[in-house]
Amino acid sequence: MTEKPDPLQILVADAQQVNRDALAAVLKDRVMLDLQLGSVHLVRKPGATIGTRQAILLALLGRKALSLLKASEVDAISPKDLVEITGVKGNTVRPLLIKLSEEGLIVRRAEGYAVHNAAIHLAAGAINHSGADNR
Repeated sequence: MTEKPDPLQILVADAQQVNRDALAAVLKDRVMLDLQLGSVHLVRKPGATIGTRQAILLALLGRKALSLLKASEVDAISPKDLVEITGVKGNTVRPLLIKLSEEGLIVRRAEGYAVHNAAIHLAAGAINHSGADNR
Protein backbone atom coordinates (compact mmCIF):
# COMPACT_ATOMS: atom_id res chain seq x y z
CA MET A 1 0.00 0.00 0.00
CA THR A 2 1.30 3.48 -0.88
CA GLU A 3 1.57 6.04 1.89
CA LYS A 4 -0.16 9.33 1.32
CA PRO A 5 2.43 12.15 1.08
CA ASP A 6 2.49 14.62 3.93
CA PRO A 7 0.43 17.65 2.81
CA LEU A 8 2.87 19.94 4.62
CA GLN A 9 5.64 19.00 2.16
CA ILE A 10 4.24 21.57 -0.30
CA LEU A 11 5.36 24.25 2.16
CA VAL A 12 8.99 23.11 2.26
CA ALA A 13 11.50 25.17 0.31
CA ASP A 14 15.26 25.03 0.01
CA ALA A 15 15.97 28.03 2.22
CA GLN A 16 19.52 28.53 0.93
CA GLN A 17 18.35 28.59 -2.69
CA VAL A 18 15.58 31.03 -1.87
CA ASN A 19 18.08 33.18 0.00
CA ARG A 20 20.56 33.04 -2.88
CA ASP A 21 17.93 34.04 -5.43
CA ALA A 22 16.66 36.90 -3.29
CA LEU A 23 20.16 38.09 -2.45
CA ALA A 24 21.33 38.00 -6.04
CA ALA A 25 18.30 40.00 -7.17
CA VAL A 26 18.68 42.79 -4.61
CA LEU A 27 22.49 42.98 -4.65
CA LYS A 28 23.06 42.91 -8.41
CA ASP A 29 24.79 46.11 -9.56
CA ARG A 30 24.80 47.40 -5.95
CA VAL A 31 27.42 45.25 -4.21
CA MET A 32 30.68 43.55 -5.13
CA LEU A 33 32.07 40.66 -3.11
CA ASP A 34 35.77 39.87 -2.84
CA LEU A 35 36.05 36.18 -2.01
CA GLN A 36 39.82 36.26 -1.53
CA LEU A 37 39.73 39.07 1.01
CA GLY A 38 36.31 38.17 2.39
CA SER A 39 35.07 41.70 1.91
CA VAL A 40 31.94 43.53 0.77
CA HIS A 41 32.04 46.68 -1.33
CA LEU A 42 29.14 48.95 -2.17
CA VAL A 43 28.87 49.95 -5.82
CA ARG A 44 28.22 53.66 -6.08
CA LYS A 45 26.98 54.80 -9.46
CA PRO A 46 27.98 58.30 -10.59
CA GLY A 47 25.29 60.82 -9.70
CA ALA A 48 23.29 58.32 -7.63
CA THR A 49 23.07 58.58 -3.87
CA ILE A 50 22.57 55.75 -1.44
CA GLY A 51 20.75 56.54 1.80
CA THR A 52 22.34 55.50 5.06
CA ARG A 53 19.60 52.92 5.72
CA GLN A 54 20.08 51.42 2.27
CA ALA A 55 23.87 51.38 2.64
CA ILE A 56 23.70 49.53 5.96
CA LEU A 57 21.20 46.97 4.66
CA LEU A 58 23.17 46.46 1.43
CA ALA A 59 26.36 45.86 3.41
CA LEU A 60 24.61 43.39 5.71
CA LEU A 61 22.99 41.53 2.80
CA GLY A 62 26.33 41.53 0.99
CA ARG A 63 27.91 39.92 4.02
CA LYS A 64 25.11 37.35 4.09
CA ALA A 65 25.83 36.53 0.44
CA LEU A 66 29.55 36.27 1.16
CA SER A 67 28.87 33.82 3.99
CA LEU A 68 26.81 31.65 1.63
CA LEU A 69 29.61 31.61 -0.93
CA LYS A 70 32.45 31.07 1.53
CA ALA A 71 31.68 28.82 4.49
CA SER A 72 34.50 30.26 6.61
CA GLU A 73 32.85 33.71 6.64
CA VAL A 74 30.19 34.70 9.17
CA ASP A 75 27.18 36.68 8.07
CA ALA A 76 27.45 39.32 10.81
CA ILE A 77 29.30 42.64 10.69
CA SER A 78 30.49 44.77 13.59
CA PRO A 79 29.43 48.43 13.69
CA LYS A 80 33.09 49.39 13.16
CA ASP A 81 33.28 47.34 9.95
CA LEU A 82 29.96 48.79 8.77
CA VAL A 83 31.45 52.26 9.16
CA GLU A 84 34.37 51.21 6.97
CA ILE A 85 32.22 49.53 4.31
CA THR A 86 29.54 52.20 4.05
CA GLY A 87 31.46 55.38 4.84
CA VAL A 88 28.69 56.34 7.27
CA LYS A 89 29.89 57.80 10.58
CA GLY A 90 29.77 55.60 13.67
CA ASN A 91 27.46 57.95 15.56
CA THR A 92 24.94 57.46 12.72
CA VAL A 93 25.48 53.72 12.24
CA ARG A 94 24.86 52.61 15.82
CA PRO A 95 21.44 54.27 16.32
CA LEU A 96 20.36 53.04 12.89
CA LEU A 97 21.37 49.47 13.79
CA ILE A 98 19.23 49.68 16.91
CA LYS A 99 16.28 50.98 14.88
CA LEU A 100 16.66 48.29 12.20
CA SER A 101 16.84 45.68 14.95
CA GLU A 102 13.68 47.02 16.58
CA GLU A 103 11.95 46.86 13.17
CA GLY A 104 12.89 43.19 12.88
CA LEU A 105 15.08 43.71 9.80
CA ILE A 106 18.32 42.68 11.50
CA VAL A 107 19.49 40.74 14.55
CA ARG A 108 22.39 41.26 16.90
CA ARG A 109 24.84 38.40 17.29
CA ALA A 110 28.12 37.99 19.15
CA GLU A 111 30.05 38.84 15.95
CA GLY A 112 27.93 41.91 15.15
CA TYR A 113 24.72 42.53 13.24
CA ALA A 114 23.18 40.39 10.51
CA VAL A 115 20.03 39.99 8.46
CA HIS A 116 18.25 36.88 9.67
CA ASN A 117 17.42 34.40 6.90
CA ALA A 118 13.70 34.87 7.53
CA ALA A 119 14.03 38.66 7.10
CA ILE A 120 15.92 38.78 3.79
CA HIS A 121 12.76 39.64 1.87
CA LEU A 122 11.94 42.40 4.37
CA ALA A 123 15.42 43.90 4.11
CA ALA A 124 15.28 43.70 0.31
CA GLY A 125 11.93 45.48 0.36
CA ALA A 126 13.29 48.19 2.64
CA ILE A 127 16.22 48.75 0.27
CA ASN A 128 14.03 48.91 -2.82
CA HIS A 129 11.49 51.26 -1.24
CA SER A 130 13.84 53.59 0.62
CA GLY A 131 14.50 57.03 -0.66
CA ALA A 132 18.10 58.21 -0.91
CA ASP A 133 17.57 60.44 2.10
CA ASN A 134 15.78 57.82 4.18
CA ARG A 135 17.66 57.39 7.42
